[in-house]
Amino acid sequence: MTHARTTIDAAAAWHAQLDSPDMAWDAFGAWLDADASHRQAYDAIALLDAEIGDAAPAIANLLPANDDHEDFDVSAVERQPGTRWRWAGLGISGAVAAGLAIMVVAPSTDSAAQVYVTGRGETRSVTLADGSRMQIDRGSHVSVSGGHAPVIEIAQGAASFAVRHDPSRVLMVRAGGYDIRDLGTRFDVVSARGRVAITVAQGMVSVTPTGGATTDATVLKAGQGLDIVPDKRIAQRRKIDPGRVADWTDGRLEYDGAPLALVAADISRYADAPLVVDPSAANVRFSGVLTIGDGSRLVDQLRAVLPIRVRRLDGVVHLGGTGPR
Repeated sequence: MTHARTTIDAAAAWHAQLDSPDMAWDAFGAWLDADASHRQAYDAIALLDAEIGDAAPAIANLLPANDDHEDFDVSAVERQPGTRWRWAGLGISGAVAAGLAIMVVAPSTDSAAQVYVTGRGETRSVTLADGSRMQIDRGSHVSVSGGHAPVIEIAQGAASFAVRHDPSRVLMVRAGGYDIRDLGTRFDVVSARGRVAITVAQGMVSVTPTGGATTDATVLKAGQGLDIVPDKRIAQRRKIDPGRVADWTDGRLEYDGAPLALVAADISRYADAPLVVDPSAANVRFSGVLTIGDGSRLVDQLRAVLPIRVRRLDGVVHLGGTGPR
């Protein structure tokens, strides 16, 4: 067996254990640090896992009919975020059942607001009255009103949008005191723990403070993001990889040199306690893939690969620096 094959097999074995309560996080971190090829192999396995999940419906269509289960509707199976491909011994039909995601709900066309609340292990796909598509992340609270000119309010959590632009109507998303208007696009909005983040995969969006003048609008194009801390009136534009927009829909969070504060803000959507980055870790950056699962292991994944220490004080998780790893 070649060294490369052995490394891939080891990466797959570590990935399969991520949701285990007995996961050896220190050993995992030591394995990642032992050789640069280990981190590359692990990231490749995590991405492959997500791609298999994306392809699950197509795989299901290729499976032979099973007369004993002719009433089984594979499209109705919900994917449990964090369900990991068991790299040995899992039959393809079992893998498909484990990998399917999404519950489809079509809202009515009246102007009454409809509220969608997702639990920690649930995502939801919604077809809006104007034909646009909205994917809602775990742990989110989203309301929709406006019929064929939708107004979406994200009180908490995240949602991604695929919109066919129509000059006769505007789809608007409100989050954290800001209005995001589509200009024919595919984009993602996150509102969590006092932060708002907008990223654009295709087309453009305009962002203004709620009630602000259109002359105050910030226009984001594909490949751009805007991170906002409303209470501090801070907004920072950044470049992003359009292919990574709304990566949470694939059960992962992928980063390339992201500051720890940004990563912590993302993780906070799934954590059971607030996350704070201490000044000692302010300059720490992260590159790699985190697997969301049920959200309980995200901080452990970070701790395994970054020079940080984790402390829980008075119900708050503090991420502090430890120096070079």
